[in-house]
Amino acid sequence: MASSRQVKKRIRSTKNIAQITKAMEAVSAVKMRKSQEIALRSRSYSLAAYEILKNLVHGFDLESMKSNPLLKRHKSKRTCLVIVTSDKGLCGAFSGNVLRTANNFIKSRDAGTVDVIAIGKKGADFSVKKGIKLVEKITGTGDYGAIDETRFLSDLLAKLYSTGEYGEIYAVYTNFISVMKQEVVVEKILPFSREGVEKRIEEIIPMRGKYAGTPEVLGESGPARTGYIFEPSPKEALSNLLPLLLEIQVYHIVLEANASEHSARMVAMKNASENASELIDSLELLYNKARQAQITKELTEIVGGAAALNNQ
Repeated sequence: MASSRQVKKRIRSTKNIAQITKAMEAVSAVKMRKSQEIALRSRSYSLAAYEILKNLVHGFDLESMKSNPLLKRHKSKRTCLVIVTSDKGLCGAFSGNVLRTANNFIKSRDAGTVDVIAIGKKGADFSVKKGIKLVEKITGTGDYGAIDETRFLSDLLAKLYSTGEYGEIYAVYTNFISVMKQEVVVEKILPFSREGVEKRIEEIIPMRGKYAGTPEVLGESGPARTGYIFEPSPKEALSNLLPLLLEIQVYHIVLEANASEHSARMVAMKNASENASELIDSLELLYNKARQAQITKELTEIVGGAAALNNQ
């Protein structure tokens, strides 16, 4: 059995760790509420943007679609994968789940045909370890709250796709569902397609909460609602609208990942604090037993010494 001094030292160190985890839990809770509020508020706007895009893609003729660089299909078999992870650890399986999904995606493609844009240090380290070409490493996205702060990323994706080097651009990130549940999503960003947009509209509507079951944000939908009037021309209107819709899509991805990361970290720190509390209780019980054993031993020695003196 460990000595009472050793057990007391372990209790002190465990209490110090518990103070740190509780502080991190409180900080993560504040950041999570802020990120969650921004992410949920943006969903209505993102949903409206996706619906506009769906109707635009549905209403345009094939030649108009071919003329736009964000709708054009390239023959390249190369794929660019945007991996959204965390810069820091202590957030449970948040980054691990994303990297596992990304690894499965890369394995499903031909060897050497997938390049990576890493948002977060964990994704960058994963790419280096796997020997995958790292196109760009972006850090510090954990607290983004304005669309201006993510515009550089949408501009980068539009530039990479317009060159024709990549046939497709995908994103792997964590979609925020609730505080206790986040889901890893593989989403096709470019080229825009009606099927992909419709799928994303289904995924963007929360299962429960304030925005759960949000039907349509632009009124009734359907094939008949395509009566857009374009000035000066449909082609120019499409060229101006699609980059803006891409900005909203990328912004929404980063916000969802932010809310999911802070939620995962808060839950992880809460579990760590609870485990530390349980460990402290066990150590205090062990300390009391060790202290009682030491007292009993000392009393036994005193009684034995007194008995020896009486027998002399």
